Amino acid sequence: MANKKFIIGRDPKCDYVIFDSKNRVSRIHAELSIADEKIYIKDLNSLNGVFVNGIKVQSNISILLTKKDKLTLSYDYPVDLAHFHSDSDDHTKVLQHGIEIDGKHKHEFGVYKDGQKTVVFDRDKTQIGEMLQMDNSPFVTIGRGSENRIVVNDTNISRNHCCIRMLTPVMIEVEDLGSSNGTFADEEKIIPNKRHQYTSSVQIKLGKTCALNLKDIFPDIQILQRKNLTAPPAANFGAAITKKESEMFFELEDIWKEYIDRQNKANNANIGYSIGGSILALAFTGFTGGVGTALLAGGGGILGRYLGQQASNKIRNDLTYEDAFLQTYACPRCKESFQKKPWITVRECLKCKIKFR
Repeated sequence: MANKKFIIGRDPKCDYVIFDSKNRVSRIHAELSIADEKIYIKDLNSLNGVFVNGIKVQSNISILLTKKDKLTLSYDYPVDLAHFHSDSDDHTKVLQHGIEIDGKHKHEFGVYKDGQKTVVFDRDKTQIGEMLQMDNSPFVTIGRGSENRIVVNDTNISRNHCCIRMLTPVMIEVEDLGSSNGTFADEEKIIPNKRHQYTSSVQIKLGKTCALNLKDIFPDIQILQRKNLTAPPAANFGAAITKKESEMFFELEDIWKEYIDRQNKANNANIGYSIGGSILALAFTGFTGGVGTALLAGGGGILGRYLGQQASNKIRNDLTYEDAFLQTYACPRCKESFQKKPWITVRECLKCKIKFR
């Protein structure tokens, strides 16, 4: 085992990045070092401390660990020492991170490893904006200059006009590189030198006239069809279910199955996938092989369905997978969420009293 040092914390610059939705972990929390095949932990003046076997350690003092020691940041955030062992496989890996609750082992977190950095994230509650800080999907540069991936021979286009990348089959990210005539998303000029996220149905223009064809740039992109998934209002909340509402309710069975399938795969302690770059695609479309397209075939799935319901193509940075599921898995009449109640047991909406079965 080679001598190494790992800075642990919420800051994306850390070697071992933890996206902790409860903010128990400090931005720069601790240092784990390996020297002469021995492992040491040091608290770097964190707010909530470092604990070894339940005992809080003193700040700025290296503590020798054994393989049997239980290391936690704050009082209840476990760190798996196995994540710091050298891996002979340098491919990007997605593993599982287990915790014990009341003596039962539960897998709540995904672990993304690319040979240089490890990222631990809550599968359901990590925000898109946080994941984007770590995403290494490649950008396509566009402009008049020959150095660009896509060259546009138009005097209204700047030499280095913008860059764009596909995050998932239904999500893109665009940045204007300080162009003279601007970059527009759905006719709205975007702020330059800042990254913006949109659904795949957005209309991107360079200046006012040069429209981009996303399908030409990204052949694998799935253009979302904007749909109004809200049923026409009934005469009153107590009215009988309509044919359209019934169809929409039975479509929710597939949403429930996707959610449960994702949970079951994540709770399988033996899985670990090599993936092709996009940590965001992995976190938001499920634990699948490749770059996470399986659950989004045809623009479907929880994420695709959620995005297709929104009035704007602009994507919120604070969106989480759980948000998308809860807002999608909802009553077709009043949009009250069914929360995590199994679809087969949903007989009526508790809010509007519509009966489904």
